[in-house]
Amino acid sequence: MQASSSGNEVLAHGDVAGYLLQRGLLQARWVVDGALVVRDMSRRNRNFALDGGGSSPSYFLKQGLDPDGAATVLHESAVYTRFSAPGCAMARYLPHFFGYDADRGILILELVPGACDLRAHHLRTGRFSITLARGIGDALGVLHSETVAQVRLIDPGATPWVLSIHRPDLGVFREASAASLDLIKIVQTASGFGKHLDRLRSTWRSSALIHQDLKWENFLACRPAGSSKMTLRIIDWEAVCPGDPCWDIGSVFGHYLSFWLQSIPITGRDLPARFPDLARHPLHRMQPALRACWRAYTTRLGLDDASSASLLLRAVSFAGAGLVVTAYAAAQMSTHLDSNLILHLQLAMNILARPSEAAERLLGFAAGVD
Repeated sequence: MQASSSGNEVLAHGDVAGYLLQRGLLQARWVVDGALVVRDMSRRNRNFALDGGGSSPSYFLKQGLDPDGAATVLHESAVYTRFSAPGCAMARYLPHFFGYDADRGILILELVPGACDLRAHHLRTGRFSITLARGIGDALGVLHSETVAQVRLIDPGATPWVLSIHRPDLGVFREASAASLDLIKIVQTASGFGKHLDRLRSTWRSSALIHQDLKWENFLACRPAGSSKMTLRIIDWEAVCPGDPCWDIGSVFGHYLSFWLQSIPITGRDLPARFPDLARHPLHRMQPALRACWRAYTTRLGLDDASSASLLLRAVSFAGAGLVVTAYAAAQMSTHLDSNLILHLQLAMNILARPSEAAERLLGFAAGVD
C-alpha cells in the first residue's frame, strides 16, 4: 500500500475497479463481464479513466501526488460541488460530478462517452462548429455572470504571469528551457512589447471567477445518445480563481488564432505575405464560429452594443497575450524557437498594438464589433 507525499494512499491501476465497487459506483457483474477497461492517464496528477464500454457507467478519477497536487484537486472538487448544485446553469457544461473522497483526496467524475477535445475534433472534421462555439460563449457568460457577487467577497487574485514575462523573476531561469529564454529575450527587446503587456496588467479587473486555463484540450465535444447535435463540456477546473473575464474569452480567441498559425507550412521558400493563403485552416472558415461565440457570450451577459464593443477590444488584447502563453508552453518542450513560434510572437505583438484592426481583419468583426 503506497502513500503519496500528500499523505493519501495512492490509487493503483489494479485498484480502480475495486475502489469504485466499494463506493457503490460499479456493480460486480460489470467487473465479471470483463467489458471494463482502465487506462492510466497520469500527468501531474494520478489520473485513471475507467471505460465501461457502453455496458456500464464510465468514470474519470483524479488524485494529487504531492501537497500542491492534493490542494488543487481539493480546489477543483469545490468548483464541481458549487457548479453541480441543483439549478446551477453551469452544470450542463460540466462532466457529471460523482463526488470527492476527502480521505484519499480522489475526485470522481464522469468519463464523457464518445468525447474528444476541441483540437482533435477540429483536426478530424476540418470544420469549426458554430454550435460548439456558441456553447463556449454561453458557458463563459454563465460562469462570469453568476460569480460576480461571489468575487466581491474574496481576495481579487493575481494577474497572469505572462503579463510580466518581460520582467521575469529568478525562478524562471531555473525552470525555463533554452528556447523559452530566447522567447523572453524577444519579448524584452521588441519595441513596445513590454509596454503593451504593462498596459494590460494595469487594466486587469478581477470581477468574476475565471477558468484561467481555457486551451482547446479542456473543451470536450460530444454527441449524446439519440441526439444529432454536438454538445460541450469544460474540464480541468484546478486553476479557477477571481480574475478578469476578458482573459477567458480572449484565451478562446487566441487558441483559434494559434490553430490557424499552426496550420501554415513555413518552408522558407514563401514570403510572409503569402502565409495566410497557405493555411490548411484559413481564418475565414473560423470567423463565423468566433462571431457566434461572442454573440452568445454578450447575450448571456446582457450587454448593449457600446459595452460589447469596449469589452471586445480588451478580449482581443488578451488573445494576443494568450498567444505568448501558447508559444512559451511549446518552447518549454523544444530545444529552439522554430519559425512558427516566432510567428506566434509576431502576431501577438501586432494584436497588442492594434486590437481594433485585429478584431476586424483576423476575427471577422465588422468595425470592431458584431
